[in-house]
Amino acid sequence: MRRRVCVPFAVVAVAGLSLLSTGCPKGPAVDPWASAGGRPKVLVSFAPLYCFAANVAGPDADVKCLLTTTGPHNEGDATPSQIELARGCDVFVINGLGLEDESDGIATKLQKVAANPKWNVLDLGGKIDVSWLRAVDPDEHAGHHHDGAHDPHVWLSIRCAKKMVGAVREELKRLDPAHADGYDQRAAAYLAKLDRLEAEGKALLAKKQERSIVSFHESLGYFAETYGLEVVGSIEVNPGQEPTDKTLKEIIEKCSSKKPPVRVIAVEPQYPTRSSATKVLEALRGQQIDAQFAEVDPLETCDEADLRPGLYEKVMQNNVRELARVLR
Repeated sequence: MRRRVCVPFAVVAVAGLSLLSTGCPKGPAVDPWASAGGRPKVLVSFAPLYCFAANVAGPDADVKCLLTTTGPHNEGDATPSQIELARGCDVFVINGLGLEDESDGIATKLQKVAANPKWNVLDLGGKIDVSWLRAVDPDEHAGHHHDGAHDPHVWLSIRCAKKMVGAVREELKRLDPAHADGYDQRAAAYLAKLDRLEAEGKALLAKKQERSIVSFHESLGYFAETYGLEVVGSIEVNPGQEPTDKTLKEIIEKCSSKKPPVRVIAVEPQYPTRSSATKVLEALRGQQIDAQFAEVDPLETCDEADLRPGLYEKVMQNNVRELARVLR
């Protein structure tokens, strides 16, 4: 998988002015759902949700992904093509928990401009048991990239992912009861795959004595819970925003003071510039700690060419294998 860089939504600038993407495009708009026919038209916000929906939908529904190389954390105006997708969909599937549904999030903006008379949002985060959610400290997360009271990265938890798959199944059965059996069967098969994904990952890490890592940004809490790991700190609270010297010093102290020391720094392919992570790595090595990078993809973005129903499984397997390679 190629490295990716998160970029903001497209904005057209003319004569120093920023034009809203709701302006009139040249020529007639092309219907992105033309090939769907009478099948349910399912729009999902980003890649993990595409995998969940596509595996349940099979040939009975048309599933399209709103965001690929741009992640759900990013702010910006919706593009004309995104508006056309939202205008024709039967359901817009979102993660929720303050990710796309915050006051300036893409789901809120699309609702205002899409003019979809049947606007229907399936909030998967809202289907998850509150006791499963990781609370965030509002004092420590002031100015963070999401507004919710809970960590929104629930797709990285296998048990949460299974709950999300179940919610997609029920929505598709509601929209298309004639194919309910097919949705049930495909959902059951995919849930079994997720069970195997969790079991295989745990087995791969079972003999590791080291169980603690540092994450690049605050995205791996649910992933760590799934596989019996601990995230002792995050280098960047907001992705792409360099931490203060004080924050770096605190992280280095946390890593070096633990017994055994925390050596593994999980970095992300979406952010190839790792100056802050490199500072932590070099500081730990300066204390004779054999610090190492492990590339762990939180799957907030993906290359369009990689968007396939099996992408979630592939990325999660790669993440566990990479950590297994480095942890002792």
